[in-house]
Amino acid sequence: METKSYHNKTNALVSAALLSAAALASSNVYAAGAVGFKGWSSGNIVTLGSTISANESGLKSAYSDNPFLNYSAWAHTGDWWTFRNDAAFADVTVTVSGDSGFSPGVTVWASGAAKFDGGTTDFGSEISLAGFGTPHSFNATGVMGDAGTLWMANGQGGNMIETLGYAVSGPAHAAATTGWGETILTGAHDVSLTNTFENGVTGSTSTHLVSLTFNDLAAGWYTVYIGGTDHATAGGAFELTVSAVPEADTWAMLLAGLGLVGWRMRKYHKDSLQAIA
Repeated sequence: METKSYHNKTNALVSAALLSAAALASSNVYAAGAVGFKGWSSGNIVTLGSTISANESGLKSAYSDNPFLNYSAWAHTGDWWTFRNDAAFADVTVTVSGDSGFSPGVTVWASGAAKFDGGTTDFGSEISLAGFGTPHSFNATGVMGDAGTLWMANGQGGNMIETLGYAVSGPAHAAATTGWGETILTGAHDVSLTNTFENGVTGSTSTHLVSLTFNDLAAGWYTVYIGGTDHATAGGAFELTVSAVPEADTWAMLLAGLGLVGWRMRKYHKDSLQAIA
């Protein structure tokens, strides 16, 4: 299943407000480290043309579909990674491929110039409709500022600036049934409010695979959360990969430039031979 969603972005005032929120975080006093992060196989920096990866085993419903949490996410049973994007003019793709027992879900957030600090446990006394505080239960699909996100939001309990997109391979859940009133939809979805960090989110999902591509992803820090989305499964192993490739027009310019260099070198060689003769 594939969904392409290019949201109508809000105006420049909203974008400016999100960016200025970074200044508020420094004046708020909160604890950090509510969640910890997994390690990558070979570093957490993405450069042009590179791929970073990690392997882990996931529980069946850490992301969604756990009836005891009203289908919301459970931060301490899912898996978190952070990566820094150093690739300019690149489309960055985040892919989770699971084995036959794992139906993955993934969300990607942007924290800008600073790595995600892990957020604050029970910030603002947030309690889900299932009776759990954050981030034991949290909202993995909503925008920053929604119920269940304050523990990690910039200027609140953390330093996260914007939710960019999510993908779910398991069942969907309506807002009226979930722990934080969030909508959880099967498929890949762009939930960003601005184009501060990307210029569109696309993706695809199947039973055991989810993928999100961020068009022209800005340099900076990003956070990935992964968990199972089908309570009826057993859970299992999965691989996470993050790769950066140049945009098509960038490739075209590069190839044109190489062609021009080649032509000039051939012309120089020809002129040199004629001069010798």
